[in-house]
Amino acid sequence: MNRRVAILVLAHLPAPLQCLLDVLDDRFAVFVHLDAKTDAKPADLRLPPHATALEPRRAVHWGGWSMMQATLNLMQAAREHDVLALVSGDSLPLLPADELLATLTDGGADRIEMLEVADDPTLAGQPREASFARHGWEQPWRFHNFVHWDDRLLNPFGAADTVRHYGLRPDRADWLRGDTQRLVAEVLAGLPPRPRLFPRLLYGAQWWALSGQTVATLLPALHRPEVQDYFRFFPVPDEHMIHTVLGTLPAPPTRGTPMHTMPAGTALDGPALRQARAGNPDLLFARKFNPAMSADIAAAIADGRFDALLQG
Repeated sequence: MNRRVAILVLAHLPAPLQCLLDVLDDRFAVFVHLDAKTDAKPADLRLPPHATALEPRRAVHWGGWSMMQATLNLMQAAREHDVLALVSGDSLPLLPADELLATLTDGGADRIEMLEVADDPTLAGQPREASFARHGWEQPWRFHNFVHWDDRLLNPFGAADTVRHYGLRPDRADWLRGDTQRLVAEVLAGLPPRPRLFPRLLYGAQWWALSGQTVATLLPALHRPEVQDYFRFFPVPDEHMIHTVLGTLPAPPTRGTPMHTMPAGTALDGPALRQARAGNPDLLFARKFNPAMSADIAAAIADGRFDALLQG
């Protein structure tokens, strides 16, 4: 079968990923990167014939360069398809399969959020809190500071991983993390400012749906050594790199991200799925799905009733 649409999946939890794999039928080509930090392996999944698990797997850390490496590997693997959509492993479609396929192949604008980031050089060496206080958001701080978040001791969300990996008490783990972060911060603060490689910096949600033609235009630029060096120690490059490079190219018009993200602590149940789509018809997926917290969705997927659940 000639599958026009490739769904690229960045996953780290096997249970919601399996549900997504069960929902995406053979009208789609599915490419999965399963975080190497998880105990699960692709062999533990019911991987359908139209799905490919990428090897080798990378340990992916939130906000680190590893997130972009995994994304670039997915894009390279799926580059021959007409449309590529990047989603998380805990996401689900907001449309029945036939409607989702028709919408993604309608020939319309690429779906990616692109917002220009304020330039504030005085934030160099400043904590993120200074950016929040001044601008109400974090991104200007990202532009003028270097991080190395592909390390459990240096990642701002790595505390639990530090305790588990080193077998330390939480207080000892905090001490180790704190000292390591201070030492590395001194080294990173001594690096020269980033060169003016781009006329402007753009930001947006990391989830998108792009035409194969757009991806073919993007990939050579994204693989340029100077571009990768620019974003290698950039905070959260997955929310900036593709967006910024795309902003320099003669690309087709864009509309916002196709992904709805549930607020923290809320369950993605059937009504929430339908409400997300009704609130914004440009949304095609919703994330933060947990089958243990959303029994109605999990049961519908198991029984082959997911499309009916979406339609109410």
